[in-house]
Amino acid sequence: MSNNLEQKRGSGNKPKNVNKGVMNKLRDSMPYIIIFLIVAFLGTIIFEWGMNYLGMRNERVVFAKINGEEISDKEYRQELDNTVEQMRQQNQGKDIDEATMTQLKEQVWNSMVQRTLLFQEIAKLGIKADDNEVIDWVYNRPESLPQWLKNYFTDSTNVFRTDLLYQTLADKRPEIAKAWAQIETQLRQQLLFDKLQNTVIGSVSVTEGEVLQKYKDDNIMAKYDYMLLDPNTLTDTNLNNVSNEEMKKYYDENKDKFKQPEAVKLRYVVFPEFPSPEDSAFLKKQFETVYINELKAGNLEDSTLIKSVNEYSMTPFSDAWVKPSGYQGNAQKFLFNAKPGDVSGFLADNDGYRVIRLLDVKESSDIYFNPIHILIKFGLDSAASKKRAEDIYKRIKAGENISDLAAVLSEDQSAVQNKGDIGWYTNNGSLVKEFETACVNAKEGDIVGPVKTQFGYHIIKISGKSKKEFKVAEIKKTVTVSDITRNALRKIARDFYTDLEKGKANMDTLARIFKVPVQLTPEVTKDGFIPGAGQNKAIINFAFEKGEGKVMEPVKVQNGFGVYMIVQKIPEGYKNFDSIKTTMIKPMVIQEKKFAIMMQKAKELIPSITGNLFDLKNNPQFAQYTFQQSDSVTVSKSDNSVGMDYAFYNAVFSLKNGELSHPTKGTRGVFIIKMINITPFNEADYLAKQQSIRSVLMQNKQNTLFNEWLAALTNKADIIDNRDLFF
Repeated sequence: MSNNLEQKRGSGNKPKNVNKGVMNKLRDSMPYIIIFLIVAFLGTIIFEWGMNYLGMRNERVVFAKINGEEISDKEYRQELDNTVEQMRQQNQGKDIDEATMTQLKEQVWNSMVQRTLLFQEIAKLGIKADDNEVIDWVYNRPESLPQWLKNYFTDSTNVFRTDLLYQTLADKRPEIAKAWAQIETQLRQQLLFDKLQNTVIGSVSVTEGEVLQKYKDDNIMAKYDYMLLDPNTLTDTNLNNVSNEEMKKYYDENKDKFKQPEAVKLRYVVFPEFPSPEDSAFLKKQFETVYINELKAGNLEDSTLIKSVNEYSMTPFSDAWVKPSGYQGNAQKFLFNAKPGDVSGFLADNDGYRVIRLLDVKESSDIYFNPIHILIKFGLDSAASKKRAEDIYKRIKAGENISDLAAVLSEDQSAVQNKGDIGWYTNNGSLVKEFETACVNAKEGDIVGPVKTQFGYHIIKISGKSKKEFKVAEIKKTVTVSDITRNALRKIARDFYTDLEKGKANMDTLARIFKVPVQLTPEVTKDGFIPGAGQNKAIINFAFEKGEGKVMEPVKVQNGFGVYMIVQKIPEGYKNFDSIKTTMIKPMVIQEKKFAIMMQKAKELIPSITGNLFDLKNNPQFAQYTFQQSDSVTVSKSDNSVGMDYAFYNAVFSLKNGELSHPTKGTRGVFIIKMINITPFNEADYLAKQQSIRSVLMQNKQNTLFNEWLAALTNKADIIDNRDLFF
C-alpha cells in the first residue's frame, strides 16, 4: 500500500514545493499520529483512553485473554504511557490525580477489550479494506477525511487546505514518508470499522411517523397556565393510619413496582495501598544518586537538560516564569537564596520530592511576602487573649525568636511543624483580609500586631519580601507504591483470605487481628456497582456463580486489595411483603390517598373555572395551591417548573386554544391546565426540515443499535482479566 501511495505521491501534477510549516507541524505531531494508531474510530464512537501508574510484571501469568486472544501487559503499559503523555500535553504539564488515573485506567482496559472484539468480528465476517480504497479516499474524497487528520492541513482561518495536503503527500523525505505510512494504516483501520458498523446497523430505518412526531416535539409551542394541587400540602394525620389489608392490597395490585432482580450481598475488607517508608527512601536515593546529577550535567543549548526533565519528572519541562507562591517551604527557601545556575539538593515538601536548577530570575510587578506568625485565639475572654498577644509581641520586639515562640505558644495547629512560617503569598485574597493587609503594608523584617482577624489575634514578622519570579528546570516526583510494597500487601491480603477460607477464625475476628474494618455492600445486581471496586466483573461473576459463605481470593480494587465473602443470595422475583411494608409500601399507600383527595378536589373545582386560572390565585380558599404561567414550551424543551412529567405534557399538547384540561395526575400532584395559545402545525416548515430530522434520528438510532450490539458482544465474550496481578 505504502509503495502504491508513494508512487501516487510522486506522480501527477501535484505541487513540487512543500509547505515547510505543514511539514514541521506534521513532524512535530508524530507522537500524536502514533497515538491515534492505537485507538480505532468507528463513526461517532470513540473509545476513550486513560492512564494509571505502572505496576509489576509477572511472566508466568497471562495478563489478559479475550476469546482466547492474548493481550500482554506490555501492550497495556504502552497505551497507558502514550495516554499519560498526551494528557500531560493537553493539561499543560499539570499533575494527574490518582482518582482520575484509577478511573481512566478502567476506560483504557474497556477500550482494549472492545477494540479486540471488533477486530475479531471484522476477521470473522471477512471484512477487507485494500490500498486502492485508501488512495481513493485521500485523493478523491479528502473533505470526508477524519477531522484529526484534516487539522494538520487547516490554515489560520480554519479552512481545510487540500493543496497543503497534496504538497505534503509529494514530499519524499523519509520522516514524512514514515508519517504517511502510519496515517495510511490508521485510515485503513477506520475503513474496516466503518464497514463493520454498516454491517451492524444496516437494518436501521426511520418511519415517517417518527419524523413527524420529532418535528412536533421540537416545534409545536404552548403557552398555558396551570394550577397544581400538591398532595404534600395535606396535613391530616389520620391519613397516616394504614391497615395491613390496605398495604397488602396495594402490594398485590402493584407488584411490578416491587420486582427484585437477582442480587447478592457481600462482606469485605480492603487492605489499603500506601507507599511504604522503604518506597520513600528508595525515591530519595534516586534523587541523590541520579536526578541531582542529571540537572547539574544538562544544559539548554544541546537540549540535554530538557531531555532529562522530560524523561524523569512527572511534569514536562517548561520555560514559563514561575511565581514564588507556586512552591512550598523548602523549594521556596532554595529559590530565594539561589543564583542562576545553582542546583538544589534533595527537597521534600507536602506536594512531593524535587530537585531544582535555577535558570533565571526577573523582577515581577507583584509583591510577595513571607510571614511568620503566632495566633492567639479569642477563647472565653477576648480581652485576656489580646493582652497575651500584646505580651508576646513585646517579647519578640525585645529580641526573642518568633519561630521558637510560635512552636510552643501559637494556637495555630500547623505551628508545631512549620514554626509559624506559612510560606510566600501575594495580595490576591488567599489570606484573610486583615492579615494580608498588614503584610502588604509592612516592610521586610517588620514585626506587626496584634492583628485581629476572625481567627483571633496574630503577631506577624515579615521574614521576606520580594518581587522575584523564577525560571527553573526541575525534576519532581511523588512517592508511589513499589512492586515490593504491593506484593507485600498482596501477601497480607492472601494470608487473611487463607485463614478465613480454612476456618481459623471468622471475618470479624481476623479483621481485628489484621486491623482492617469489615464492610457490607448493599444489594448488588449483575450490572450494579460494588463500593470501592465499581463494576468489577471478577467480583460480580464470583458473587453470582458461587454460594453463600464462599470467599473470593484477594482482588485488586481501587485503593488496595479486597477480600470478599458472599453473605446473602437474593433470587429474582418480588420483594418480600413483610420486609418492605413499613419502609416502602406504607408511604406509597399514604401518597395514593393524598392523590385521591386532590383528584376529587380538582374535579369539584373544574365546573367553577370559567375564566382565567389566575382569578383563583387571590382567593384564600386556594392559598395552598401553586399557580404558574409558562410560555414557549415544547415537548423537547420542558417546563422548568414541572420537569419531565409525561402525563402533564400529554395533557398540555392535547389541548386547543382556550381549552381547560381534565384533572391530570402528574408526578408532583394533580394539575388543572388552561391553554392560552398553541402554535399550529406548519406543513411547509415541516417539509423543509424533514430530511435533517430524519438524518438526526437515523444517526441516533444507529448509535444506539451499535452500542447495544457492542455491549452484547462484550457480555458474551470469554474474558480472562489478571490485571490485579500486574498492577
